[in-house]
Amino acid sequence: MHKFGYPYKGAKEHYILDIDNSEFSKNIVKKIEEVTPVPKKKSK
Repeated sequence: MHKFGYPYKGAKEHYILDIDNSEFSKNIVKKIEEVTPVPKKKSK
């Protein structure tokens, strides 16, 4: 079951992560890491 909510007044609806469910939260973080690119270092 997905939970939705608004992070602040006037915001678009977003998913709400159940942080009390630690196993589910760990799985979500792993999935996010798989698809999130690592930022490139800026040259000075």
